[in-house]
Amino acid sequence: MQRIFRPVLLPLAALGLLLATAAGCGRDEDHTPPAGMGSIMLRNNSGDDIHVYFNGALASNRADYANTTPYDLAPGSYRVSLTERRGWRSWSGFVDVLEKRLTFMDVQVDLQNSYAYDVVIFFD
Repeated sequence: MQRIFRPVLLPLAALGLLLATAAGCGRDEDHTPPAGMGSIMLRNNSGDDIHVYFNGALASNRADYANTTPYDLAPGSYRVSLTERRGWRSWSGFVDVLEKRLTFMDVQVDLQNSYAYDVVIFFD
C-alpha cells in the first residue's frame, strides 16, 4: 500500500509547496520604509523562530518562521546577529541599510553546518 501512495504524494507535496511560495504566504514584501529611513526585510525560511540583534541590542520583535519581518532603521551599516530562539544556530555579519530601499536577508539553515544559518543579502 505504501508503494502505491508514494508516487502520488511526493508530486502533490511539491505542488503544494510551489503554490504556497507563489502565493507569498506570510510575506510582507510590499513594505515602504518611513521617510528618511530604510528597512531590513528578514525572510525566515529556517524552520526556527529567530532573535534579531542590531549592533548588540535585541530587536523588539523576533523573526517568526515562514514570515518576512520588516525592521525600519536609519541608513547606515549595522552589525546584525541572528540566534535561534530555542537552540544553538547563529549568524553574524554587517548589513547595509539604504535610504528609501529594502535590504532583504534570506535566512536558511546552512546545509554544510547545522549549527549555522546561511544568509543571502540583496537590495530592492
